[in-house]
Parts: sequence; structure tokens; C-alpha cells
Amino acid sequence: MVRYVDAATGPSAVWALPAVPSSVGQLRRRAADFATAAGASAEMAHAVALAVSETVTNAVLHAYAGTEPGEVSVTCRAEDLRLVVEVADDGAGVAARDDSPGLGHGLAAVGALAQHLEVAAGPGGRGTVVTMAFAADEQPPGAPGLEPLCRLALDTVADVSCVDAVRGGVLRRIAAEVAGDGALSTWLRRAVPPAKPGTATWAALREGGARLVVHDPGVPRSAGGTGERLGLAWWVAVPIESADGMPAALWGLGGRDGGRPVPSQAVLRVLGDAARGDLTQDRRRAALRARLALASA
Repeated sequence: MVRYVDAATGPSAVWALPAVPSSVGQLRRRAADFATAAGASAEMAHAVALAVSETVTNAVLHAYAGTEPGEVSVTCRAEDLRLVVEVADDGAGVAARDDSPGLGHGLAAVGALAQHLEVAAGPGGRGTVVTMAFAADEQPPGAPGLEPLCRLALDTVADVSCVDAVRGGVLRRIAAEVAGDGALSTWLRRAVPPAKPGTATWAALREGGARLVVHDPGVPRSAGGTGERLGLAWWVAVPIESADGMPAALWGLGGRDGGRPVPSQAVLRVLGDAARGDLTQDRRRAALRARLALASA
């Protein structure tokens, strides 16, 4: 372990340990302790601990696969009102994979915790450096103007809706609502967006178009997952395109057990068509509302 202080940028610390499972907890605790000592709130220190745990675990599992474990290092820097954390390895790293639409569920969780997330090659192209920034007074980047889609969904075809901004393959939740349940709305707003293979989210981001998944009552839901917590009977993921045709946000709509019926193909076509336009505009959302009403009649 090496500690140092740079008067120009504020207090800093760096630790390097073998990339083995026992190092995860040690590095998590040291990063959280640094955050607390630097004046971070309990909430921010908790976010730092979780983010370091996820990224170090990724390095342990993937950076040195098939070889002897090397090192994984964690660097923390306090810069004015924010905390910057870097997790680095000298192996294959945790870059995007061919079988994933983004950076994987672990780094998607980190994206929901940090205000900034960057994954880059290490010095000389060897290894990977994951850089995260945390700031209590900084809001995560979102997709302004898309929050009303949650209410539009509940008014027309769904019982549950959420909107996630897409940035570098990472999903960041910006809005969520569950009809008639403020507590569940708050829980869903804070939940980490899933993007694992087999989900509607994964298919929508990778292949485009409105993607529908219907729950089979004979198959148990994942314990503690969104489907179980909300009692979801179906879910639709709709990628909302930016001007360059890439997903800028992901709109989720769902029906609960005993609630809204599974959407028809006509409704899915309307959702898919609308997502290729600018849904931040009031007039486009009004037109979508009218089309959904006709398609679901």
C-alpha cells in the first residue's frame, strides 16, 4: 500500500493487492474509509464501497483469466467537492464483450452509483483502467424531456414504467413510476437497471425495436428481482434513438399481475415507430398518446 498527498489536487491514496477474492473486501473498506476521511457523506461512502467492490471483482474474475493473478490497484483522489476513484489491472481487463450490449451487469450497477464512469485501456494498451467520479451535488447525466413518458405509459397501456439514459452501454435511471404506489415508485427509481442476456432490455439495446417479454406463471421469478417485487406479468423495452440512430434512452413499460393486458402487435408497432422520433417534444408525445389509445382500443 502506498499513500501520498498532492497539495495541488487534494489528498490521494493508492493500494495495490493481488487480484484474488480476498482482496475485494480489503480494497472496498480502504476506499470507503478514504471517502469518509475526505468528508464524503455516508451515502457517498456507501456508493464508493459498492462501486469498488464491483470493479475489483470484475478484475479478479476476468483480468487474469487463464493466467497467474497479477495485481489490481485502487486509487482515490479528493478533488474539490468530488471524489475520483480508479481501479486498474495489468491483464485482459473488463472491456466490453461480444456477447454483451454494453459493459455487463456489474459495470451497469457502477454506472447507476457514480456520476461519471469511463473504461479505458491502461498505459501502453495493457490492462484496463476504470475511472469513477462521485459528487453529492452533481446529478447524473440524463435524457431531459423524457420523464413524462412514464405518466404517458400509465395513462394508456401499462401499470409500471421507467426511463433509463444510455451512455457508453451503461444504463442510468432517470424516471420511474408504479401506478397507485408511491413506495414502489421510489424503489424502482433507485433500482439498478438490468441489461443481462435474455432480458427485453438486452434484446432492445442489441437488436433494436420494441421487445416484449411475457412472464410464464410456471417459472419462478428471480428472488428479489424487479419482476418479483412488482409482480410483473409482462415487460416491454423500447430503445429511444438519438439523431445518429443510436439508443439515447431505454423506455420500459410493464403490466402487473391482474393489471393491464399484454400489449398487442399493433401497440408494439406504435411504440417502435414512435421511438425513432424526438419524444422530448410535447406534440410528438401527444400524437403517441392518441395512437396508443387507438391501437389498444
